[in-house]
Amino acid sequence: MDNADQIRSAFPVMQQLRPHLNDADDLLERVQRMQQNASYRILAVLDSTNVIALAGYRLQENLIYGPFLYVDDLVTLDTERGQRCGARLLSALQDIARDAKCTRLVLDTGIGNSLAQRFYFRQGLLGHGMHFSMPLIEKSASTTE
Repeated sequence: MDNADQIRSAFPVMQQLRPHLNDADDLLERVQRMQQNASYRILAVLDSTNVIALAGYRLQENLIYGPFLYVDDLVTLDTERGQRCGARLLSALQDIARDAKCTRLVLDTGIGNSLAQRFYFRQGLLGHGMHFSMPLIEKSASTTE
């Protein structure tokens, strides 16, 4: 999904995974910035006309893995689950990673997201660590005087 209309059309699916996104234009703005700064791409599964599943990913390199494909987003519409869309996307991402000479496919998931974890295990992904983070900018609370 490369152009603005395609990216906007992914909003209903992406919002299911990222509910903090305001609207299709918010998604477009963020994706375009990520495309420019981090080579972010979106791969999608469509029914006849609509996006029903997607994977957002980046090709990266670091000292831990060497070259790798990082999966930022992987989601299928609730109403479309059970059609193997996620498995098809992961398979396509593996092909993209191999073609790019990546040594690994990497993704993170929430500790409490047991359904996703079971799916990842079934797809051959294994847990190798824990991901830690901290907020650097706090959301300002509205105050009244």
